[in-house]
Amino acid sequence: MKPMLLIWLTYRGVSDFIATREQVARWAEQVPELDVVFAETQEDFVRNLSKATFVMTFTFSEAWLPLTYRLKWMATPAAGRELLGARIPGRIRLTHGTFHGELMAESAVGMLLAVRRGLLPGLGLCGPGEAWPIHVPGRCAVAGSRAVVLGYGHIGKAIGAKLSALGVHVDGVTHANLGDLDALLARADALFLALPATPETDDILDARRLALLPRHAVVCNVGRGNAIDEGALCAALESGALHAAFLDVFKEEPYPEDGPLRRAPRCFLLPHASAFAPDYLDRAFAEWLDLYRRDFAQ
Repeated sequence: MKPMLLIWLTYRGVSDFIATREQVARWAEQVPELDVVFAETQEDFVRNLSKATFVMTFTFSEAWLPLTYRLKWMATPAAGRELLGARIPGRIRLTHGTFHGELMAESAVGMLLAVRRGLLPGLGLCGPGEAWPIHVPGRCAVAGSRAVVLGYGHIGKAIGAKLSALGVHVDGVTHANLGDLDALLARADALFLALPATPETDDILDARRLALLPRHAVVCNVGRGNAIDEGALCAALESGALHAAFLDVFKEEPYPEDGPLRRAPRCFLLPHASAFAPDYLDRAFAEWLDLYRRDFAQ
C-alpha cells in the first residue's frame, strides 16, 4: 500500500488559498509513489485522516488527533503559528510555510514606494476637471533612507533584501537586539513590522515608541495586528506626529466598517493580502516537495 498524502487546503474564502482538483492532480504527478487524496470538504478530510501518512492543511482540530495514528508529518502553508487550531503532539512532525517572504517583501516595498513616491497621495490629481498639478504629495527618494524591520525572520529578511536593493539602509531587529529598537526608531524613515502574534509582541509599537519616530516616518505592518496600539497610531496620524501608515493586518479581522483606522489621515489599508498570489499554493507544494524528498523519499 502506498503512503497517503492527504490534502485539504481552503482558508478564509480566498481563491489563492483554495486548492483545486486540477491543481492537486498536477502535484500528484510529481510523487507517483504516494497515494495523493484531495479532500474538498472537512468531512472528506476527517474520513481519510486515519489512513494518512502525510497531511497538508491550513487548520486542524484537536478532536481529530485520535485519527492520526499513522500520521508522520503535518504541513501547513501558513506562516502564523496561531492559525492551525490544535496542539500537535511531538510524534508528528509539524512544519509551517516559509515561502511567503518573497511575496510579502514585494508587497511591503510596494507600500513604501506608493506612499513615499507620492503614488497613492497623487491618485486623482490628473482626473477629469482637475487642474494640471504642480505639486504631488510625497516625492521623497527611498534610496539613501533608513528602514527598521522589526521581526527579522525569513519574512523580515526578505523585506530587508528588497529594500537594500533599492539603496535603503536596513536595520533588522530580533529578540536578540530588541534593546536597540528605541534608538533605531529615532532615526528611521520607515518602520516595517513582520512579527508573529505572541504575548511578547502585543502592542510592541505603543504610543511611547510611536513618539520616537520622526514626523516624516512611515509605518508598514505585514506581520500581525496585535503588534500595534491602533488607538495610538490613529492619534499619531491625526496629530501629524507620523506621516503615514500602511497596514495589512489588524487586531480584529475583518476590520470593522466603522473602525477609526478607516478614517485616519494617510492611513492605507489592505485586507490581510500581502501574500496573495495565484501561485501561492503551488509555492507551498514546491516547498513541501523539497522537504519530502530530503527527509522522507527513499
